[in-house]
Amino acid sequence: MKVLTMQQEILTTARMIAEEVGAYALEVFHDRDKLQIGSKGLLDYVSEADCEVERRIKKALSDAFPEHGFKGEETGGELEPPCWVIDPIDGTTNYLYGRPDFCISMAFVDEQGPAVAVVHAPFHRRTIYAARGIGAFEDGKRLRPRQACDHELVVNLCFNYKQENNLDFLNKVNRLVSEQHQIRICGSAAWALCQAATGQVDGAYNGCVNSWDVLGGQLICAEAGLEIGPYVYEQGSVYAYPKGSVLSDILVPYL
Repeated sequence: MKVLTMQQEILTTARMIAEEVGAYALEVFHDRDKLQIGSKGLLDYVSEADCEVERRIKKALSDAFPEHGFKGEETGGELEPPCWVIDPIDGTTNYLYGRPDFCISMAFVDEQGPAVAVVHAPFHRRTIYAARGIGAFEDGKRLRPRQACDHELVVNLCFNYKQENNLDFLNKVNRLVSEQHQIRICGSAAWALCQAATGQVDGAYNGCVNSWDVLGGQLICAEAGLEIGPYVYEQGSVYAYPKGSVLSDILVPYL
């Protein structure tokens, strides 16, 4: 009981931080033409907003939980529990192009694995959150993913544009379309997983992504009752779908 209470307290603080920082990210989003933009590689943008959002999150978490470590997309760090794993703006390309599907992803990891997750989408004014053993929620209501079925499914399918992932992505597109399913590409790994957890799609797959992209979304999906792959602590591929879904034979991990 004490552990669950502690998780709830951590979750409450994380939600507050994500929503406060999200207000800043949204303000800048509406004035994004003034942002300085850099690149970390092929189609991997970073902006002043990414760095400032991460700085604010890191400062707020350090003040609230000085004993916790930190690993962020922009400032790095080691994933040594207890530790926060943060993507300040997941879907930076969407953000810079004025597309609404971007989010702040926060995951708290203890010695047993992911324990708390918050994914906040500022433009949509939505916060999806979960705590291990407690469940996954939005606005206090438990998430209700879609039930397993075997035809005409809608699947979020994303990848990170590394050349070695192209064949895996195209094979999945071909398999899904040939079996009369539909695909969506939302441009944010965290939000793609949350859409599976909230029932906006039937499943999600993200090829070869980093821990900060998906740890929060993975915990949310798991607590919503979906089948997920192994937690990604460094880099890997993730999927989420209802238990018993035909997607289990399609959304296999990238090898």
